Amino acid sequence: MQQGVGLCRGCNRLTRVGELVSQGPDSSLLAYAQDEPPEGAWAHDDGREVVVGASMRSVAGFFGALAFGLFWNGIVSVFVAVNLASTLNLLGVRVPHWFPAPVMNGSTMGVGMTIFLWLFLTPFMVIGLAVIGAALAALMGRVEVRVGAEEGRVFTGIGSLGWTQRFDPRLVTRVRYEDKTWTDSDGDRRQKVQIVLEAEKPIAFGSSLPVARRRYVAGMLAQVFQA
Repeated sequence: MQQGVGLCRGCNRLTRVGELVSQGPDSSLLAYAQDEPPEGAWAHDDGREVVVGASMRSVAGFFGALAFGLFWNGIVSVFVAVNLASTLNLLGVRVPHWFPAPVMNGSTMGVGMTIFLWLFLTPFMVIGLAVIGAALAALMGRVEVRVGAEEGRVFTGIGSLGWTQRFDPRLVTRVRYEDKTWTDSDGDRRQKVQIVLEAEKPIAFGSSLPVARRRYVAGMLAQVFQA
């Protein structure tokens, strides 16, 4: 009591009273759920769980990511083709005539240079795949939160492929709309807006959603956990 801490015997957690006072529903979030859902957002209760979600579809986001992905992968693919030709050549496999010659600095690439180039190209290929994935997400992706009596899930992905975060809805104390701003190592200002479920372990999601849909999802979740 001297420290202002209370014990919840239901979940066996210690919480400061000051935190409990500040964990009431955010009126601004609740206001987002008062209007009709924006296009591409949904919410329903099937009797077993509440489902709140929104599409990540964004025409500008899709074409922007697609253009950058084609540019990036177009450049990287040239080096990948050269290194693939060198790899096949070293394995004794005949390279098609239309493949670029595995030559660097006027001489045929050896084993060491081929291995080095694969290692060097790997992060660039990963970035290229990530950009294409972002383009597909902006075309077909979704964020969906399912809240049952004893289990909750936050899914972010395309179709059945994606990332699922699980949580105990009984431990959710607050829904926050977080606007994070920081400065990266290059001195550039970065910003990330996301929804945060304050539970045993905070769960952040929704940064890829358009603003209106993200606000609606946050408002509906605030309403769900207020009840």
